[in-house]
Amino acid sequence: MDHTIKLFLKLGSEENILDLFENGTIYMNTIEYFRKVEDEDLRGDKYEGVSKIINSLPGTFKIPGIDREFKYEKMHIREVHEEIIGNIYSLYAISSKGFPNPLDFKFDERNLRFGTHCLLIKNLPYFFDRIETELKNNNYKFNHGFVDYYDKDEVNREITLFEKPFEFEYQKEFRFYVEDYGMKPIKIQIGSLKKYAVVFKLEDMLELKLEPKE
Repeated sequence: MDHTIKLFLKLGSEENILDLFENGTIYMNTIEYFRKVEDEDLRGDKYEGVSKIINSLPGTFKIPGIDREFKYEKMHIREVHEEIIGNIYSLYAISSKGFPNPLDFKFDERNLRFGTHCLLIKNLPYFFDRIETELKNNNYKFNHGFVDYYDKDEVNREITLFEKPFEFEYQKEFRFYVEDYGMKPIKIQIGSLKKYAVVFKLEDMLELKLEPKE
């Protein structure tokens, strides 16, 4: 199903948001960073880069040569790539996916932990084009899309790089994934966004309301 993106928000410190606003600095950290960073499940996600999740119901098993059954409780198994290749750039998407009814829009205050400021990006075609152009100019392979959210205690299947546990759903993430083997952050510059975006204090987003189209 196709979804409409109304606005993008980039959340962060005043310094980083102004750098994006004035210079168009796009900083893409590694998946390994997001998997290992300890920040109370804000940016850090130990399920980032998981290839498969298995949840099994309680049951019994036998060991050959031993005439008895052993019981086990419900098991939760994560299969993880030994080394995750690539970098991620995340945005908060105000879209029909996260908010099917615009009147239901509400900015979760947990997002205030990302920093003090945000950039509200109004001209989405320009923003997309500039990022894609710079990535292509630097010979990067990339993809982008909405993040889908799953119940990590119930799912039994392979997991993609565009999926995260339900605990992160409030972040309404849209991400760029760049395939890179350097295992280092990537920084590109797409030029000033002063004509295409507005800087706000992050706390102001708590008062933002969306109006339905007539």
